[in-house]
Amino acid sequence: MAETQGAQVSFDLKEIDKVKKLLAKAALDSADRAKLLQSIGVEMEAQTQERFDTRKSPDGNSWKALAQKTLDYYASRGLAGSRSILVGEGMLRDSITSEVQGGAWSVLVGATMEYAAVHQFGAEIKPKSAKALFVPGYGMLKKATIPARPYLGVSPEDTKAIEAATAAFLAGNIQ
Repeated sequence: MAETQGAQVSFDLKEIDKVKKLLAKAALDSADRAKLLQSIGVEMEAQTQERFDTRKSPDGNSWKALAQKTLDYYASRGLAGSRSILVGEGMLRDSITSEVQGGAWSVLVGATMEYAAVHQFGAEIKPKSAKALFVPGYGMLKKATIPARPYLGVSPEDTKAIEAATAAFLAGNIQ
């Protein structure tokens, strides 16, 4: 990923036991390895984007609900019911991308929006040069706390999908 801001997670395919066993039997050249990793990256992008619909972190925990003041603000702007947690206009979800890590058995999956890490890890935001910052629906605040709502990571379902994708790829590429 060319962006320096955002949030990302990297994992090594050989950390997944079933995949490790499948790969041990395969003699993939670098081109086939890149194709396999790219297909897994695309699968991980889809799994990550799905979390924006399920509103659950990779470990299965539900994201913290929007605060009532935030919901009230959306309602006052005619956006009640149209704003899902972390979706808004969909830019964060749509920025999910993957990149094969050259020379390794790993794929980097992340979001390129500059605020991606804030939502992945949570943050406390304070004004840099003013006494307070304006937060719509809340007014002037000395700080704003945004809870972590992890969307990046490898869930047990992701692991199964990676295993299936690897087996399918190897079945089609190994004689």
